[in-house]
Amino acid sequence: MNKQGSRRALATRSPWWAKIMLGLGAIVMVVAGTTVVYANVLLDSVDDAVEQADLLGDGDEDTGEPIEGPLNLLIVGTDLRVNDSDGQDRADTIMILHINKNLDKATIVSIPRDLKVDIQDCGEIFESPCTYKVNSAYNAGLDNWTREEKFMNLASTVSDLTGIEKFDGAAILGFEGFLNAVKTFGGIELCLPIDMYLEQQKLEEDTPRLFEKGCNEYNQQEALWIVRERYAYDANNPDFDVEYGVGDYGRQHMQQHFIKQLMKKADAEGYITDPTKVSTLISDVGSSLVLDTVGGKSIADMVVALRGIKPSTMETVRLPTETSIEYFSGKEESYETVLPGSEEEKVMDDLFDALNNDSMDEWLAKNKDLINSD
Repeated sequence: MNKQGSRRALATRSPWWAKIMLGLGAIVMVVAGTTVVYANVLLDSVDDAVEQADLLGDGDEDTGEPIEGPLNLLIVGTDLRVNDSDGQDRADTIMILHINKNLDKATIVSIPRDLKVDIQDCGEIFESPCTYKVNSAYNAGLDNWTREEKFMNLASTVSDLTGIEKFDGAAILGFEGFLNAVKTFGGIELCLPIDMYLEQQKLEEDTPRLFEKGCNEYNQQEALWIVRERYAYDANNPDFDVEYGVGDYGRQHMQQHFIKQLMKKADAEGYITDPTKVSTLISDVGSSLVLDTVGGKSIADMVVALRGIKPSTMETVRLPTETSIEYFSGKEESYETVLPGSEEEKVMDDLFDALNNDSMDEWLAKNKDLINSD
């Protein structure tokens, strides 16, 4: 199959990475709220609970040198949809975590999964190279690629997009495993910005499942449906405030909300400070994480090195893309794109330069409209 025409698309506190993933967030929060001796015991248990792997294929080993900034980490949330016949896990959430030189400030850049990009190795799905959705770089090899090969192909694609020659670390979060803690807690309160009709989760043949606008308690399965949903965030819905985020951006916003709510629940029910409960939480979230740590360090070393990052300095930003409908091999598909030569492309290029040059503060000051509100 031929490629498409090329177009560049492109004391206890909530932890700084609570907006990224529950697992690492819980670990940092736990350590911050315990004694030194107990924290060391917990960090040892974290190293045991969380798998480490060479996701970037660089074979980094710990040289004994301390972790130094700035750092760029690639974080991927995968989702294996059990009802899909192909049985493939997908990169549903793609983020770059930038940490400044002083290791005291962090910024998350969300990459829309439908961002249209150039992919050098299109595996089994298209002739290489091709231009397609960025998340397809992860599972392009279908069953013929290992987990590490999938991640390396995605990392290479994101590197080509951003100019980040080498990521300093990486993480995979299994999306189903992400919600283990909801089951442990017995539910979670989520606040929906709209009446959410789930067309893909019908009660009957012609009756979509409905979750009402506002704050309600949800079980593990319901929470999974909600944090997966993106079609409900529709700009054509007169009752929906597009400032929340349309499509993928709406889903990203909800996932961030989910993390915060889960951390609040963990704190309220003693899973952060009660030694008899903490190990349960670490076990729940640790099994869903795979980390390629900075410089081959232990996870405990990373936690300690990044402990100076404060929640108040944390920002999450989105790319200045717009949704377009295009036809690929006769099939209508939705993409996130940035028009070549546009002001949006310049803003995105400046963002990628800021990630490379550790000048995110300056970029953020000039582009406040692309900062996600909490």
